[in-house]
Amino acid sequence: MLNSKALGLALSVLAGGVWFLMMGFSLLSGMGERTVMALGSYHPLFSYSFGGLIIIVIEHLIGGFIVGVIFAKLYNRFVNR
Repeated sequence: MLNSKALGLALSVLAGGVWFLMMGFSLLSGMGERTVMALGSYHPLFSYSFGGLIIIVIEHLIGGFIVGVIFAKLYNRFVNR
């Protein structure tokens, strides 16, 4: 049985951390700008700036938690049948 809060937190930190590292590296070095811009265009309020970095990390922290909790609840429901 999966702990929904633990999975939500783990996925949240993973998703937010990946974006923080990827976009932070891109902003500081200029490498991968086109890739980050292409992926970021699917996110609301995205801008290729340090303010946009904060917003997209917050979006992924929240979204990752929600997806993790929903996945764990569905997993537990189907495994217990």
